[in-house]
Amino acid sequence: MENEISIANLEQSAVKENSVAKPKTMVKRLLKALLIVSLSLMALLFVVRLIWRFSGSNQWELVRDQNGVKVYTLKSPGSDLLKVKGIGRVRSTLAGLVVFMTDPSTCDYYNCYDSRIIERVDDHLLYSFSRYKYPSPFKPRELMIRTQIHQNPQTKEVLIVNTSVPDKVPLDDCCFRVTEMNNTMRFTPLGNGEVEVEYIQNMHEGGYVPDLLLNTNRPKTFYMLFSSIQELLDKEKYQNAKLGFIEEK
Repeated sequence: MENEISIANLEQSAVKENSVAKPKTMVKRLLKALLIVSLSLMALLFVVRLIWRFSGSNQWELVRDQNGVKVYTLKSPGSDLLKVKGIGRVRSTLAGLVVFMTDPSTCDYYNCYDSRIIERVDDHLLYSFSRYKYPSPFKPRELMIRTQIHQNPQTKEVLIVNTSVPDKVPLDDCCFRVTEMNNTMRFTPLGNGEVEVEYIQNMHEGGYVPDLLLNTNRPKTFYMLFSSIQELLDKEKYQNAKLGFIEEK
């Protein structure tokens, strides 16, 4: 009788151990499967990113043509970010455009703040500072910019070149200082009070903002910028602007 009870106890213990072992085995298998899936996705993302980085025609491609505004993107092999170019026409003088593009108060219209001129070397060279708000969890961006203004004496075309000079003023922990920028604005007089504006953005905001987010938003931002610029240029201070070093055609 005692032997029968012992055998029964052993059988019950074995059943209990199996019932406990089964969930543990299933959890281990599930964790293993999740690990394999995670590693596979990481490998896939790495390959996709590698393919994207070394792809690109290095040619401007039209992505939007609407209401007189054309927006292009350019993908260079070896770069993760798109360059963006916007082209449109405005009714303005060349001086009005130059003042608008170098006026610190213009910053108020484009989600930036604390904009100011740090140093005006001469009519053709100045240094300016501004901060841009970024959505959480990203820090605001600080731009310390060197602006050079050139005018072709024959065609009267004006070229403004903005480059980053991150070490011009001390860093502030509040923000992320942009270190890569080489943006250009070209103003070509067309006659009848019209000017063609070409703006090329070639910069990296940095600070772990996803490349996909930047590449998706830039063309939209450019279209919005060009769509609103005429309303701002119609302000009296830009329409009546005069600059001794800028010749009108």
